[in-house]
Parts: sequence; structure tokens; C-alpha cells
Amino acid sequence: MIAAMRRTGGDSMARGTGRETATAERRELERRYVYGGGAPPGIAGGPMRPNRPGVRRRVSTFNVMILLFGIGGAIVFYINNILSINRLASETGQLEAEIQKLEGINAGLRTEVANKSALEHISAVAQGQLGLRASATQQIWFTVDRDRLMELERAVPGTR
Repeated sequence: MIAAMRRTGGDSMARGTGRETATAERRELERRYVYGGGAPPGIAGGPMRPNRPGVRRRVSTFNVMILLFGIGGAIVFYINNILSINRLASETGQLEAEIQKLEGINAGLRTEVANKSALEHISAVAQGQLGLRASATQQIWFTVDRDRLMELERAVPGTR
């Protein structure tokens, strides 16, 4: 109240009107110190800054529309991403099933190759279908002398 009197020059008390006194008291309650705390030491009744009334900024319609389109685009992108992930997951499952099937076929073919390349199978086919038989004599290993081979090739015309 003393600060209100200082600000108005003491006229509100001199006039004695209750309305001006109530307004001064209300202003005193609304005023706050500069940094939201008490007055600095040594300045007990110093000048105080009143809070300014807040100015509400008007939001433009264009900005709201841009925001709505941006949110809509983000939602569409998110849903498209989910659908793509589900499609890729189903394709992955189908490809894995196909891989399992092909691995089973490959295992069967490896078994068939192993059976057909066995010596017992080959000798049975050679004897049955081709009429071949196993040799009764043992194999003889020999070496060829290259110098002697060259002499024979020169001696016999038209061998090479």
C-alpha cells in the first residue's frame, strides 16, 4: 500500500475514494519482482516491474493446413511401411519354404549320385548292359621312354 501511495503520489488516500484504493491494492498484488523473487537486500521499497499482459499469437490457417497435410502424409507413409513389411514377411516365408523343398531335392540327388557312383553299381551295369567282365589278369604298369618314342615317330612316316 505504501508503494501504491508512492506511485500515485499519495492522492488516493487523500481523496478517500474506495475505488482508487482497491485498484491500487489490486495492482500491488499483481506486481511481481523482476526475477520472481524478493527484492534485493538494501532495496526494500524499490521500484518493481509489473508483468506485461501476454500477447496471444494468432495461428494462421495456412500453417494449420500444412501441419494437417504433414501429419496425414506421415500416417500414410507409416501405414504403407507396415503393409510393405507384411508383404515382405510373407514373401520371405514362401522363399524359405521353397529353399527347404529344394534342399530336400538336392539331398535326394546327392544320395542317388553316391549310389550310382559306387563300384558295385558300376560293375553290375557294365556286366549286365554292356557285356563287360572283370579282367582275370593283374594290370602291368610300364613307362614310356620319350627319346625312343621320338625315334619311332621319325622312322614311321605319317604318324603325326
